[in-house]
Amino acid sequence: MPIDTVLRENLNDAQRLAATDPAQEVLCLACAGSGKSRTLAYRIARLIAEGNPPDSIVAFTFTEKAADSIKRRVADALEKSGFPVALVGAMYIGTIHSYCKTLLGEMDAQYRQFEVLDDNGLRLYLLSRYPALGLRRIRDARRDARRQTRPDSDVYQFETIKEVANAWKVANDEMIDYRTIAQHDQVLGNTLQAIYDSLVRDQFIDFSLMVRHVVDGIRANTPAINRALADVRHLMVDEYQDVNPSQEELIRGMNSRIQTLFVVGDDDQSIYGWRGADVQNIIEFDQRYPNCSSHTLSTNYRSTQAIVETADNFIRMELATSRIPKTPTFNLNGNIRHFGNLWFNSRQEEAEWVASRITELLGMEYWVDEHGIERRGLTKSDFAILIRSVKGGTMGGNPPYHREFTTALENAGIRYTIEAEGSIFERPHSRVLRDAMGLLRDAGAINRNSARDFFNTWVIPHYPQADLNAFFIVLYEWSREIHVPAGGARRKVYPQKLVHDLLNAFGVSRTPFDDVVMRDLGVFSSIILDVEKVYISIDRTDRYREVLNFLNHAANTYDSTSVELLARPDAVTVSTVHKMKGLEFPVVFLVDVVNARFPLNRKAYDGWLPPQIMQPVTARGLYETNHPAEAR
Repeated sequence: MPIDTVLRENLNDAQRLAATDPAQEVLCLACAGSGKSRTLAYRIARLIAEGNPPDSIVAFTFTEKAADSIKRRVADALEKSGFPVALVGAMYIGTIHSYCKTLLGEMDAQYRQFEVLDDNGLRLYLLSRYPALGLRRIRDARRDARRQTRPDSDVYQFETIKEVANAWKVANDEMIDYRTIAQHDQVLGNTLQAIYDSLVRDQFIDFSLMVRHVVDGIRANTPAINRALADVRHLMVDEYQDVNPSQEELIRGMNSRIQTLFVVGDDDQSIYGWRGADVQNIIEFDQRYPNCSSHTLSTNYRSTQAIVETADNFIRMELATSRIPKTPTFNLNGNIRHFGNLWFNSRQEEAEWVASRITELLGMEYWVDEHGIERRGLTKSDFAILIRSVKGGTMGGNPPYHREFTTALENAGIRYTIEAEGSIFERPHSRVLRDAMGLLRDAGAINRNSARDFFNTWVIPHYPQADLNAFFIVLYEWSREIHVPAGGARRKVYPQKLVHDLLNAFGVSRTPFDDVVMRDLGVFSSIILDVEKVYISIDRTDRYREVLNFLNHAANTYDSTSVELLARPDAVTVSTVHKMKGLEFPVVFLVDVVNARFPLNRKAYDGWLPPQIMQPVTARGLYETNHPAEAR
C-alpha cells in the first residue's frame, strides 16, 4: 500500500501534516492524548518509504518503556506500509543515555568496558568508597559550617551521599566545571573531581557523565564524534519538554551535522523542572530555529469534554503568556462523564468516600471503543487514585500520605497496588527479607531462640511455606561467611546468594504468591545486583553493614515499576501524578489536594552547589518547586 494512503488511513490531518513535513527543523506541539507517539511512528515509516536507510534514523525517548511502545508502533506502521518489521532493529529508538553509551564506545573503545550506574548505583558507589572519596571530610565541613552538633550516624552519612550525588548530577547536567565549583567551595569541588577520577579508574560511568562526555566531544568537533554520527540523517525527540541542558546541547550538536530534527512535546506537560528539565527549550524553539515549521496536535482522544475544557481554562489562567497558546479539543465523550470537585473535612472522610464510590461503580457498563460497540463492566484495574506523593508523610515517623486511602480500600475489600514511587519496603514480603538479612549484622548477635521468635513473628505470617530448620542453617552458614576474623585472604562472597538461600528457606517456590509479591521480590533482587556491581565481596563485617545500611536508608528509592508485570493485576492503582502521566484509566480520583501539599509551597534550590554558580540556573526555574511547575 502506498505510504500516502497508509498515512491518510491512520492519521488525522494535523498528524499527517506533521509526519510528512520536510522542513529541516520541525516542532510538533502535542496536547495531552493527541497521538504524538503515533505521529512520530508514522513519520519514521514515511522516511523509510522515501528510501532513507534505517540506520540514518535516531529517535530519543524519555524512558525505555516509552521506547518499547514506540518500537511497536513503528513496526505496525512499517507493516501497513509493506516494509519488513525487522527494520526497526536497524534504527535507534531509545533513551538519550543509552545512545550516548553507544557513541562513547565509538569515540573510545575503553568505554565499552565501563559499567553504567543509574542514580541508585551511583549512591551505592559513593557508599562503597565513602572514606576514599573524602565524603567524611565534606560531611564534617558542612556540619561545621552550619554549626551542627549532630553525632555521626548512618542517617547523616546517607544524607551526605544523597547531596553529593545530586551536586554531581547537576554539575554534569549543567556542564559546570568542577574547578569552577572549587573556586567557591574547595571541599565540594575537590570531592566531585575525586569522584570523576575514581569512576574512570574503576571503569564506571553514570548517566549524567555519559551525556557530558559526548557533548564535550561535539563541542570539540573531534574526528571520533564525527565518525560516530556520520550515518545519522534524521533525529526525532519525544517528550522534548523534559530534556535538560546537557541533553539539549547534545540535540543541537547533532542537528548541526544531520538533515532533519523533529521534536514533539507540550510545554503544558513539563513537570520535571525540579530535576533539571528546562521548559524554555520547547517554548523558545522557534527563536533558536527561526526557519522551523510548527504543528499542533489538538484533538485529545483520551479525555472527555469536561476534562479537556477545564484543564485548558485552568492552564491559560495560571500561565498566561508563559506558555505556547493551544486550543485542545475532545474527540468523544464516551458513556462515563461524571466530573466533580468535592470537598471533605479530613483525609479519612475523603478516603472512605472514594472507596464507597469505587464499590458503587464496579461492574458499571463501560464503552471500550469510540463507537460504543464493544462494552464491558468496570473492573478494579479501571480505577486509579492519584496523589502528589505516596511517601511524603514518612519523614519523622509519620505514616505515608496514601495510608488512609489504602486502609479504606482494605476495609471495603478492594484489592489495590501501589504503583509508583513507593518503596517495596512499605510492603511486608520485602521488608521481612531485608530484616532477615539484618539478623546477620553482628557476629554472634543472633541465637537460636531469637531466630525462632523472628521466624514465628514475621516470616510465617507472610511466607507460610517457610522451613524453620532451613532458616537456622542459612543464618549459621552465612554468619561464618560474613564475619571471618580480619587478616585472612579475601574471598568472593555474594549477597545475591544469601538472598537466594533465604528465599529457599522461606519456601517461595512452593507458595502461590500473586504477581505483586513476586514483582517486589524481583525488585529486591535487582537492588542486590546493583550492590554486587560496586562491592567486590561482602566477606567482611564492615562491608556487610554498609549493604544493610543502604537497604535501610537509601534503597527506598527503588520502586516496583522497575520490574514490569506481564499483565496488570485486577487491582485499583494507587500512584503519584508524576508516575502515571500519560496513562489512561476510565475512572480517576485525584486526592489529597491540600494547599502546601498539592500544590506544594515554593521550594528554592537547597542543594550543596554554591549559590554563586546556581543563581543563573535557578533563575530559569530549575531544581526548585514553583507555581508554574505545580500548575502544569
